[in-house]
Amino acid sequence: MDDDSYFMDHIKMDIFNYTYNAKLDYIYRCVYYESIAPMVPIVHRLLNKTNLQNGCIYNNFFVIRLKWFYESKQVQTFVRELIRDDFMLRQYIGDGCAHAAMLEIDKQVKAQFLTNISYGHNFHLMPSGHVFWAFRAETKFYEEIKNACHQLTVLRNCCRRLVYICVIIYLLF
Repeated sequence: MDDDSYFMDHIKMDIFNYTYNAKLDYIYRCVYYESIAPMVPIVHRLLNKTNLQNGCIYNNFFVIRLKWFYESKQVQTFVRELIRDDFMLRQYIGDGCAHAAMLEIDKQVKAQFLTNISYGHNFHLMPSGHVFWAFRAETKFYEEIKNACHQLTVLRNCCRRLVYICVIIYLLF
């Protein structure tokens, strides 16, 4: 999860245990749509089509089984194509689109789209049960962030002062 992302409510399950027990290779929370034009030749060569079935994965929160990523011949072929001649750096290819392509390229992957987790990334909010993210007005974001902190996190910084993360967030909003 990115450092600017948060759970909007208590998570009733251990996501990692769930992934392990269900023998999943990949779980994700949200999708979005973006052009895959620069990636089309690779997708066409590997999938014999020019689009992705489910759009791109909003990958600020996902769980991946790294063994699958490294051992899937199809995924590794795709990744090599993206990094060959710095293609991914020369062309804009969204990482969420690359994630979605990996899931389509490997026909044996066990992936799941979870919608029962309330999650937010900056002002993009994904309440439980919602498939797509929603951009909420600033006031709604501040209301949601108040519910995001359910435990106090204490960090010691370089000056030996305590920083109370949740208290600071709550007081700011």
